[in-house]
Amino acid sequence: MSKKNGVMLLFLFIPLLATYFLSQRQVAAFRADYSYRLHANMSRLPDIVVEILAGEFKGLVADYLLLDAAAFIGSSQSLETSSDEDWNAVARLLEQSSRLDPCFRNTYILTQGALPWRAHKYHETIKILARSKQHLSWDWIPGFFIGFDSYFFLKDNLTASQELMEASKIEGAPFTLATLASRLASQAGRTRAAIEFLSAVYENTEDQDAKNVIQVRIQALQGVQALQIAVGTFQIQFGRKPDTLDELVEKGVLPHLPVNPYNKPYSYVDGKIDF
Repeated sequence: MSKKNGVMLLFLFIPLLATYFLSQRQVAAFRADYSYRLHANMSRLPDIVVEILAGEFKGLVADYLLLDAAAFIGSSQSLETSSDEDWNAVARLLEQSSRLDPCFRNTYILTQGALPWRAHKYHETIKILARSKQHLSWDWIPGFFIGFDSYFFLKDNLTASQELMEASKIEGAPFTLATLASRLASQAGRTRAAIEFLSAVYENTEDQDAKNVIQVRIQALQGVQALQIAVGTFQIQFGRKPDTLDELVEKGVLPHLPVNPYNKPYSYVDGKIDF
């Protein structure tokens, strides 16, 4: 390349570079304004007023509110300088969008991706997911998200297992939801329910590989149930819980410990049995 051509390319490149940085500044300024836009939009209006104003255009208004929330969530401000008030406004926009169009899947997907993780708004998230679950009865994902949030954020294994059990019954749901639900049910003290649930799933499953996985999980839960009953018997006889599972055999409550099909001993921590 000649020196003359290099100079010409340089002169062409400089305006392009300047235009790029100018556009970046404009985008940053535009995104920085989202905090004000969030609070200036419909987020402060009561739900009934929003519905009245939307009239026959509920779907369009729901899309507008969702896009406004999505723009803020995707902005650098949401990561760097956002306030609790900002996230309250975002949650309000998502709630109103969900109320106006509860069948729009993107609303619950955006909600789950942002509110519990970045704003710690667990109950607000579950409220929107529950509405989506009600109106999208064919979609197993809202129930799965509720189960996940209940387990991961709220430490509520009972609710998590119930939600996952319901979600696993919907056509198209992965069968692993059923085994996960049974595990959480067992941890919540509902071992019998977990066994009955998995047994029903087993009977209605055609894929042999899936049936094998479920059968092993049922066997593991049956071992947990046998140990739970033995611990209860031990407590009645000796007025205390056993210090270890081996003590059930030593004291003659069980002839031997059940075999864990996962090839490891059953765990016994703080009176709770797991596999």
